[in-house]
Amino acid sequence: MDDSNLIFSAHMLGGLAFYYGDRPFAIKCNNTSKVMQLFIMLLKAGEEGIPRSQLLESLYGRDDTQDTKNAFRILVFRLRRLLEDTIIPPDDYVKVEKGIYRFGGHLEIQIDANQFEVEALEALAIDVDKKAERLDALKRVCKSYSGEFLPAMANEEWVAVDSVRYKELYFSCLREACNLLKENRQYEEMLELCNAAIEIYPFEEWQMIQIDCLLAMKRYKEALKVYESATAMFFEELGLSPSEKMLARFRAMSGQIHYAMGTLTDIKDSLQEKEYVSGAYYCSYPSFIDSYRIIARMIERSGQSVFLMLCTLTDNKGNPLEKEEVLTEQAANLSQSICKSLRRGDLYTRYSPNQFLVLLVGIKQEDCEITFNRIHEKFREIYPSQRVQVRYYVSSIAEIRSEKSRLSFGSASKSWKNQWKKIPED
Repeated sequence: MDDSNLIFSAHMLGGLAFYYGDRPFAIKCNNTSKVMQLFIMLLKAGEEGIPRSQLLESLYGRDDTQDTKNAFRILVFRLRRLLEDTIIPPDDYVKVEKGIYRFGGHLEIQIDANQFEVEALEALAIDVDKKAERLDALKRVCKSYSGEFLPAMANEEWVAVDSVRYKELYFSCLREACNLLKENRQYEEMLELCNAAIEIYPFEEWQMIQIDCLLAMKRYKEALKVYESATAMFFEELGLSPSEKMLARFRAMSGQIHYAMGTLTDIKDSLQEKEYVSGAYYCSYPSFIDSYRIIARMIERSGQSVFLMLCTLTDNKGNPLEKEEVLTEQAANLSQSICKSLRRGDLYTRYSPNQFLVLLVGIKQEDCEITFNRIHEKFREIYPSQRVQVRYYVSSIAEIRSEKSRLSFGSASKSWKNQWKKIPED
């Protein structure tokens, strides 16, 4: 076979793979090792090359000791030997001249990350008046972006810098493409691009545009499903306490969701719970805030007592739980304990990774401790060990609203001091 016209291609977006022509091949080392990092840096640098000092800093930090320099020489030697043991033709691939290292040889090299960057900048540079040409180029760029740059090496500083640059370029092209598609009412194509972006970056709120597309196409139920899954992901799976800005954006999405006209019976059916469930009602944090504010308005007229309880998971020294595996298990246990210990008319939500908020309707101040004790007893039935504690604060909504809150706090063992975080008010 004549190999003279074959191209050596390296795929670095969304993973790492090498091809000689259409034949995949591997470098016989760990894909995150320093020798692989050196290989990738030389490939990306191209004919311009990369200074030895920059390679040393990227690979070893600012440690400029003799040991580091020796380690680097060994690394270069290993890379040369590993390249000899691949299907690419033998050649002197690692060249050094005046402290500049280059990947040499006679191969034609293509790197998807470099190619993406060039094409993205070219697409963004097309005259804004040439809308059709600009849109076609932007769509091609967006579809060529197959994932984050070298995700397995994401913790390496030099990788993180390049990864952010490619991501920002991708987002710039995607926003421009979406704006032009929206002008043309090409919602299906717009939705296709957003779906791909969400697969790669699920926590970047591209669901906003996804919902806009579905609404524009009158696919209301799909829009609601996207909203519900997005809220669950941000506020439950991630365990984040959302900012007011994020909450406002989700409310804006929710506010745009309208159903087609239907009978009152249809509407009532959609509002009803699908089946009878005992215990407290769990909802997402944004829904909890809305419920809290409605109830706060209602008690201005009725005078009914309503209390807000904050339950926090800590270790036996009173420090908030942080270890992910333990926190995930114990948060599930506490959620179950709250649900089973309270009435159907009570409401609760997960506020942060180690905290739950409970809204207690129609009880007295002295009953709050009894309520917490029920939660704690149920938690101990599930998890008897004292290594994890549940601590609580409680205050009436009336006191919170008047900002004269005198908080009672405690745990099953000893008092615990912490700052109270108020529910945001309108």
